[in-house]
Amino acid sequence: MKDRMITLATYSYSRAQLLQTRLESEGVECYLKNLNLIQSAIGGGVKVRIKEEDLNRALKIIEELDLSYAQEDLDAAFPHQNIDVNRILVPVDFSDFSPKLCDCAVGIAKKFNADILLFHTYFASAIETVPFSDSYTYNSTVVEVLSEVEKNAKAKIKELYYDIRNRLEKDKIEGIEVDYELSGGTASSEILNICKKYQPDLMIMGSRGETAGTTNLLGSVVSNVIEETDVPMLILSDQGDEVDFDKIHNIMYATDFDKADFRAIANLKYITQPYDMKIHCVHFDDKSTDDPMEEHRMQVIRKYLKRALGDSDVSCRIIHEDEKMEGIEKYTHDHDIGLIAILARKHNLLQRLFFGQMSRKLFIKTHMPILVFH
Repeated sequence: MKDRMITLATYSYSRAQLLQTRLESEGVECYLKNLNLIQSAIGGGVKVRIKEEDLNRALKIIEELDLSYAQEDLDAAFPHQNIDVNRILVPVDFSDFSPKLCDCAVGIAKKFNADILLFHTYFASAIETVPFSDSYTYNSTVVEVLSEVEKNAKAKIKELYYDIRNRLEKDKIEGIEVDYELSGGTASSEILNICKKYQPDLMIMGSRGETAGTTNLLGSVVSNVIEETDVPMLILSDQGDEVDFDKIHNIMYATDFDKADFRAIANLKYITQPYDMKIHCVHFDDKSTDDPMEEHRMQVIRKYLKRALGDSDVSCRIIHEDEKMEGIEKYTHDHDIGLIAILARKHNLLQRLFFGQMSRKLFIKTHMPILVFH
């Protein structure tokens, strides 16, 4: 119908007002809805409404505004457009998978000339073995057990440490410092503490801990760390083969058109710069969805990448599939995807897909590494 009104966008009041002014200056009639939501406590609640017949003109105008916002985001986050991985943190649990985490860290450290810190916390596993008899016996036993566990943990982490040192010396690689640290406490808390202290640029963890059950995709420690840290995390499947990033040629960045995607994609661009990798920026939606705003948002990302990053080797696509995990699985297979990158957001659809029950089938089949940005 000619005069049917549609919602063009939902913004904060100030940005909605800016868009209204711009649209009306170009002859596009519009009005704002939900003006009672302009309070600062309720952000992004004002709807910009236009006539359906003006949609194409309005999309061009909003695209220009969105691109300017995207460029501001990039400039604020990366004033010099130069990101390096200088410090890599590798939490280890001494499982059979720990050496593979170390191998991966060494491979990345070679590319960036980065330092490596191995980290292990031992308190949680030790305290569970202590019997509860009387207070004195309990306290004395705790001290003895912790002392023994700390001694064993130090021996194991030094073994990993010297293995890396010997490998670097054998390959005559200089400029990479390797160190290790032990801590007593709960694993997730101590990993977060060492992140604050060490300030790593990248953290590498296994998808499950040594004692994690088969029904838990990532394990509680990794899941808790993802929720609380802002450090980029590379998560490797403990069921897969050793990851060789020189052999990965395609990365899929799964987007929900979050504003933070601009920073995450820029991070991905720089982290993968030493490798010959193509980035696939993909949005998955239902087959029945026919929303022109989706293509507009993808076009904003597409133009942003070309303008801000100068990267022509990035594919931006929208995939319509009612069963999203089947669509993801098919896309990763058809395009030889070797790594999936996502933006971690609480209650985010993508986080539920990749870290929830629906994702287990995909990762059991592929054991694909995941790179998580915050």
